[in-house]
Order: sequence, then structure tokens, then C-alpha cells
Amino acid sequence: MYDIKENYLVAGDALNALLAPLVTNKSVKKVYQANELSDVDERSQVTPAVHLLYMGDTLPDSAQGGATTQIKQTWLVMLACRLSIHEADAGELLVKTLSALAGKSIDLHGQRMGPFLRINSPIKPRFSKSHGYYPLAFSVQLRFNPNL
Repeated sequence: MYDIKENYLVAGDALNALLAPLVTNKSVKKVYQANELSDVDERSQVTPAVHLLYMGDTLPDSAQGGATTQIKQTWLVMLACRLSIHEADAGELLVKTLSALAGKSIDLHGQRMGPFLRINSPIKPRFSKSHGYYPLAFSVQLRFNPNL
């Protein structure tokens, strides 16, 4: 289990690293890390793109004396596509995104993080006049010890 030491949102770095091959092979043009859904602005982004958003965490019922806590973080991975692409292309990008993340682990900062497990998305897909937004949600277990 990955021990959080300096960056509580380090799982975003791991997701970014797992998605990097999609940028390299030009399946997506960019991976963004956003603070909230309103930051996903269709006027300033290239598409297709992936937006990573931290959606919060779940703590166990027992605090274990407050020293060490296992945390389950939830991350939203939002695929943004212009509606001018064919729906089949968006479907293929969803498969590529799922294949890059679902059940995957990664070495990060000398520790193993993951697996990233797919969970129900807290939001539904949405569509504007020009873009489609396809949400995928993942959870990952981390450990936080303030004494590390």
C-alpha cells in the first residue's frame, strides 16, 4: 500500500503516468488535472482530452488511534471530446482509457500504488453544444501516517 508522505493528491500523478501512453500514441492530446468540474472549460482545452479530478476520500470507521489511517480516495477521470468526432471514436477512447487504468498499479516515488479500481461515477455524462463529457471513476487505497 502506498504511504502518503508529502503530497496528499499523489494518486493524480499516478493516474497521469498511467495515461501518458495515450498522449504518446496521440489517442488523447492532453491530460489535465482540474480542481473542480467547472474548471473543465471547453473554450480553452484541446480535445480529445482527459481531466483528472479528486472527488474525496473515505475513511475507515475506526481511526486506529489517529496514527495511521487507510484511506480510499476517489478520482474522476473525465474524457472530453468534441461532438464533431464520431460516437464510435468516443467509444474507442473510453475503451483505451479504461484499459490504461482499470486494475492497474504503478511504481511511483519508490513505492507501489494501486490497483485503481473502477467504481460507479458520481456524475452522469453530459453534453454541450460542442462537447461530450464521459466520466469514469476509480478508487485507490492509500495509507496516511503523519509521523512519516
